[in-house]
Amino acid sequence: MASSVTVSVPSYGYTYSFSGVLSVKHEFSLKISTDSESASGTDYVNGARNQPDKVILTVIESDIGHLAGWSDRMLQAMESIKRTRVLCDVTTSAKTYSGMLLSEFHATVDETSQSGWQGTLTFTKYVEPAVTETVKTNDNSSTPTNTGTSGQTQVTTSSPLKQVLERAGIKISG
Repeated sequence: MASSVTVSVPSYGYTYSFSGVLSVKHEFSLKISTDSESASGTDYVNGARNQPDKVILTVIESDIGHLAGWSDRMLQAMESIKRTRVLCDVTTSAKTYSGMLLSEFHATVDETSQSGWQGTLTFTKYVEPAVTETVKTNDNSSTPTNTGTSGQTQVTTSSPLKQVLERAGIKISG
């Protein structure tokens, strides 16, 4: 068996350890663009951009060595984590990942796992999407501004939280 793995849910204050970890797969990949226009964004370097990191766990969960019903509670906990899309920290022997979403979860009960279940859990790094909006500046405004000529548009890219703060008059540097 592979080494132990823990899944922590900071917002709930829970940490889960699996009875057995059969394998841990770490995925780090690039998306290579063949379209010159789509490869021109700031997240592209040399025509490629990073894809979110993934950790794929193959685990066995069993009542053996635990209180009766342990594996059922673990199954329900993992299903709840996926359904509610809560961010997790995944710690393996090789690396600790923070801000991960349980994006896929498959569990099987068969002859080999009658007192529990065997499953595959895929955790994917959450990347906050950039929001792109077109803002029309200085459109027949009675207040003089230094934003350009009438009707000129500018495209801004920032996080939704940053946009809300800026609309409230709070400037964020960086």
